[in-house]
Amino acid sequence: MLSTKDLIRVRHISEINILKSAIKNYNGVAIDSRSVKKNEIFFAIKGENTDGHIYLKDVFNKGVSTAVVNDNWYRKNGNKFRGKNFLTVRDTTAALGEFAKLHKSNFNIPVLCIGGSNGKTTTKDLVAAVLSQKYKILKSEGNFNNHIGLPLSLLKLKRSHEMCVLEVGCNHFGEIKYLCEIAEPEYGMITNIGKEHLEFFRTVEGVAKAEFELYDYLKKKEDGIMFLNYDDKFIKKYSGGIKNEKKFSYSYKFNTDVKGRFAGFSNNFEPAIEVSFSENGKDKKFKTLISTFGKHSVYNGLAAAAAGIYFKVSPAMIKKALRNFKPASSKRMEVIKKNGMTIINDAYNSNPESVKMGIETMMEYRSKGNKYAVLSDMLELGKVSGKEHLDIGKFAVKVGLKNLFTYGKESKHTFRGAAEIRNNLYFENKEDLIEVLKRNIKKDDVIYVKGSRGMKMEEVVNEIIKK
Repeated sequence: MLSTKDLIRVRHISEINILKSAIKNYNGVAIDSRSVKKNEIFFAIKGENTDGHIYLKDVFNKGVSTAVVNDNWYRKNGNKFRGKNFLTVRDTTAALGEFAKLHKSNFNIPVLCIGGSNGKTTTKDLVAAVLSQKYKILKSEGNFNNHIGLPLSLLKLKRSHEMCVLEVGCNHFGEIKYLCEIAEPEYGMITNIGKEHLEFFRTVEGVAKAEFELYDYLKKKEDGIMFLNYDDKFIKKYSGGIKNEKKFSYSYKFNTDVKGRFAGFSNNFEPAIEVSFSENGKDKKFKTLISTFGKHSVYNGLAAAAAGIYFKVSPAMIKKALRNFKPASSKRMEVIKKNGMTIINDAYNSNPESVKMGIETMMEYRSKGNKYAVLSDMLELGKVSGKEHLDIGKFAVKVGLKNLFTYGKESKHTFRGAAEIRNNLYFENKEDLIEVLKRNIKKDDVIYVKGSRGMKMEEVVNEIIKK
């Protein structure tokens, strides 16, 4: 339950207009007028595409009694809603974060935040699955990892929970620091550092600086513990400045607290890993299958196993969680078998490292038929976009790809970089790509589809499935 008492403690309140007859507790918080329920607090958030204040009449018609609104809006429109409860603030988004922080302060529950350039949502879900074998876990839904999503996740915290696993994301400096000030984590994990949001961060070093805001926060915290992937050169270098008692490391290449070994793929291309660690002076080892597709899972699975080992989840329970894991998103490396074809749907997001790893994964997949990479633009790469797309084309040549279909303004550079590939086709519109692809693919073929969210490449996947 969420309390009015915490709500009116939010900083920067301009005015409190809550009736004495108002309820003392609420069932939850909503920012979407379409899904808000009676006895929830509605926060009117102004976003890029819409403004929650526009829908307040609909919200109150649904039986909602209390709304948090911008003070400028209230001065102009408040008299139209007599008898309703309002908390007026200068910034409703900042108020949402502050309310989440106040709500969290009512619980003595450890928080683990997970960030990184690639695989953070899947790693968060895998970690939560492992820890759920022993603890009652609250985790972020989907990729709720920003200044709105993280507070909404925290506001679901209940007395029954024993741990909280949250995803933190960023595309500007200072964002992860802000999220840490809300969530106040005791534990942090960064999956890796890669070429993400270079439009804002400019260089990979800039990405590292932004992601390391999580570790910077924990470094200053007396009880802060950092999970460190030593296979990432940026994280390994950062670890040199951390006291031993504040770090827990994992790696495939180095001697770390948890050591991994890749043990091959199953027939469904699910990776198997061997995990080694020491407990009470005794060396232990176990082997497990990770029920997700591709090379990405080798790293995500070891990170989850490391978290489980640190929090004393038994090897048997870790194996069970990783083996039975079901990805929350249908657009994250989903393998679809249809009419003898294998379609790899990786249309959720895209950056250079994840594209290369996806192509490598497909190339290792055993198949009697042909292999197609269907790629569209990697967005938010800024000035280096042309070079990075060109490099993807060169990489496709290097690994021996025979069939490359590209679509999107930036992907023309990929097409040019892959000039040596015989069946290298570029399309100016998605419909033409779909038609030519459908005419080419046949039984036993493998089709890997990848692109940034804004390119909507799941439309290609849906059309292939129809075939």
